[in-house]
Amino acid sequence: MRRSLRWRGIFPRGIVGRARREARPWTACNYAQPSRNPGDPYEEAIRRGRIRVLLALCSFAAPGGVTPSGSARQLQADTVLTTADGATFEAAKGWFVSTDHGRLTLEDPDRELSIVFLSVTGADGQQAIAEGWRQVRPDFVRSVRHTAVPPPQEGWDEIMQIIYETTTEEQRTVTAVARRKGEHWYLALLNAADAALDRRGAQVGTALSSFKAPGVEEETFAGKKAHVLDKDRLAVFEAFVEEARVASDVPGVAVAIVQDGRVVYEKGLGGRELGKDAPVTPETLFLIGSTTKSLTTFMMARLVDEGRLEWDQPVVEAFPSFALGDPDVTRKLTMRHTVCACTGLPRQDMEFLFEFSSATPEQQVESLRTMKPTTGFGETFQYSNPLVSTGGYLAAHAAVPDRPLGEAYDQVMQSRVFDALGMAQTTFDFDVATKHQPAMPHGADLHLTMGRIDLGIEHALYAVRPAGGAWSSARDMARYLQVELSKGIGPDGKRVVSEANLLERRVPQVKITEEMSYGLGLFVQMDHGVQVIHHGGNTLGFTSDMFFLPENGVGAVVLTNAANANALRNTVRRRLLEVLFDGNDLAKKNLTYALAQREKVMAKEREDVNFAPDAAWLGKFAGAYRHPALGRVDVRVADGVGTFDTGEWRSPLGRRFGADQVDKLVLTGAPWAGLELLPGTKNGSTTLTLQLAQQEYTFEPVR
Repeated sequence: MRRSLRWRGIFPRGIVGRARREARPWTACNYAQPSRNPGDPYEEAIRRGRIRVLLALCSFAAPGGVTPSGSARQLQADTVLTTADGATFEAAKGWFVSTDHGRLTLEDPDRELSIVFLSVTGADGQQAIAEGWRQVRPDFVRSVRHTAVPPPQEGWDEIMQIIYETTTEEQRTVTAVARRKGEHWYLALLNAADAALDRRGAQVGTALSSFKAPGVEEETFAGKKAHVLDKDRLAVFEAFVEEARVASDVPGVAVAIVQDGRVVYEKGLGGRELGKDAPVTPETLFLIGSTTKSLTTFMMARLVDEGRLEWDQPVVEAFPSFALGDPDVTRKLTMRHTVCACTGLPRQDMEFLFEFSSATPEQQVESLRTMKPTTGFGETFQYSNPLVSTGGYLAAHAAVPDRPLGEAYDQVMQSRVFDALGMAQTTFDFDVATKHQPAMPHGADLHLTMGRIDLGIEHALYAVRPAGGAWSSARDMARYLQVELSKGIGPDGKRVVSEANLLERRVPQVKITEEMSYGLGLFVQMDHGVQVIHHGGNTLGFTSDMFFLPENGVGAVVLTNAANANALRNTVRRRLLEVLFDGNDLAKKNLTYALAQREKVMAKEREDVNFAPDAAWLGKFAGAYRHPALGRVDVRVADGVGTFDTGEWRSPLGRRFGADQVDKLVLTGAPWAGLELLPGTKNGSTTLTLQLAQQEYTFEPVR
């Protein structure tokens, strides 16, 4: 069985691979961090990272999947389509659409991905899905890997998802989702190569999340006035945060809320480190991951005000040696494009996650020469940490051209953001942060046991810090929220940044779903009729969220010291909306479901893993390997125990032997639990391959 990594925040979304991706509540298969999905951007996010899509990122099928229609027409613009039963949804420009016997099929421009929409009647979801496959593919036969039945919401009476077994060779996933309204089950059967789905996840998300069936009415807060967060409402909110923290095994959480220009709530709950008494406070420092991106584009807005750069200035004009792997896109790229997730450049993080001990910002910028877009310029959302990092460095270079890129960035961020906003504790310096007794990172192993992880592994962020390397506190981030909500007025009542350039960051640059777009380092979303601007972040040991409702004068920050604490993060945001607008009581149900489903999925995943494999089998892979971009790794076997060692970090090794009878090495320890390496041979020597959706890295023996 194949398990592909999905991504979120600054780091891989759910390092447990598809296992963790499948552990989400399946009202939607997150690409980022939707507030209405209790499970996780975006958030993978994908890549979680932040699409709210019904199973959009659960690619599926393979040989034996849905046969493309020869009569399909290609859409010349984004188009609202209507199914035979009166449901509507939006399909992206360039996609193919065909109809047959009441079924509507969408195919991506490369014809590697299809979604079949149809409706059936049936007593339950399993019967409905079985009938759907019978109609679409009468000879469809696959074993079920996971079944999920999340709490009904968004106007649906029932929801079910089935994920099927697929093989390593297929590099696909098979998924069916059924949503019932009345006697009708509305099905979406997805067929995609993993790479195609990774490229087109946002467009798939738009189709599935925009799906509107007759009689389905979503909850809406449109037109409602937000309640004042008085003592009683804040007590209700705090009780939920603490309940969610304990249930999620998160050691510590810091929360701050701003309303009408004032900090109305700030508190730390739990501890800075498991097993220690030191409590979290509003001043406790946490790594905030990709939430840093919003601070980086805030700095860029200030430099535009100063005339040191322009949003639409060509990058090669600002930094003549800059280049991507595609000369045409290199010429088109402007400073705006470095932070818009709209260039077609795919997520490519392993380079800085594996080889970071001596990495420099200059090397990170240079590494973009090896990276090429996989979708058209401006065509769809794809999230690139290296490109955002480069945008931050080159913006700072425009202001301080005589310093190395890292020094220039740190200096400009300190003067234009941290000092200007009164963020006295926020820093990129790990040594400074550790002197202030910060929260320590934690992660879960394959048994979902939470434990402290080595802080040193987070140093991978340092060379790409404009994309996700800031340390901050709830108190400092509240000051940032106050400036966002005041449209650029600083703590002293003076304007810090022009309203025009502050708001330019909130202008949608590329669509993610019909309700959500990406601006410049910010997600822009209509959540149940209310505009929410947000950006979360995940590192290998921390999870964060920052969001604000500009029309309602409310914002919040949630910081945690646990990796993949996405069920907590998303349900905390949902609970605050419920408190503000008297929303339906869904947050607790969603949290309970998400955590139970995670346990269920991981129990199934562990069935394939031998945590203490035979030493002779492990010994076949012992030795040193190298990849040109990811550097050297060592597989060691001592006293019968296998270890995977990159130099920067290490993990114990297990053996995964799945339903497809393919052996793999699997990392079993936090924070890399679930990362797989596929053994192979080349020129008679053993190789180890890390397979991701759009990249493949083969480590060859060191000679």
